[in-house]
Amino acid sequence: MGILVNKLLIPVDIVVDSREASKNKDMVDYLRGRGLEVAVAAMNAGDYYLLAPENRRPLLVERKTVSDFLASIRDNRLWEQLTLLKEAARKEDVKLLVVLEGDLSYVERYRSWSIQAVLRIIDSIVTEWSVPLLPTPSKEATAKWLAAKAKSLGAPRSKRPPRLRVERKPLTPGERALYVAEGLAGPLLARRLLRHFGSLRNLANAEVKDLLEVEGIGEKRAREIYSVLNAEFK
Repeated sequence: MGILVNKLLIPVDIVVDSREASKNKDMVDYLRGRGLEVAVAAMNAGDYYLLAPENRRPLLVERKTVSDFLASIRDNRLWEQLTLLKEAARKEDVKLLVVLEGDLSYVERYRSWSIQAVLRIIDSIVTEWSVPLLPTPSKEATAKWLAAKAKSLGAPRSKRPPRLRVERKPLTPGERALYVAEGLAGPLLARRLLRHFGSLRNLANAEVKDLLEVEGIGEKRAREIYSVLNAEFK
């Protein structure tokens, strides 16, 4: 599905994804209140598309609160979203940025998540997926940064039309297997696990001692993977 090609959206500074706008009307109102031209449209990737002049690259921003970040890890949405962002960067020559909004101490205080596990995922996003990540302390701070960044890219009339056209393509069986494995161990270790065991079936049948044979899998991670693969569903 092609998106953001309607010339009526021009001239604008920022395009906000319609789902993001419906949940965060105050963000849209704030940006408009700062004198920015804002349009709302359905986007397949990202939440905010900051337009730029011909001599500069647009910026595609995925905004996540700490709570949403954890939820997207749990249900594996995070890796699909990163894949769509990378596809957008490849096809449409845009810069990418993930904004992580809120206090990371929330992870351990209220959700009982291991902070090192979450930081390992953030590390993976930056170093393995090569997607920059910007931490912000609050929604207000995110809005202020978005406004300042959009203004730094020039006046609306100088900006080229948005042309983000990212399509969801059916995943191959191998890509689906990788998608499942990434939910267990992240993108890098998932590939090592599948290369070592050859299939999800073999991975699911592996014992802890077998998992320890994979580079980068320690005993704690091996037991976590084994526990998930053998957990009884209730």
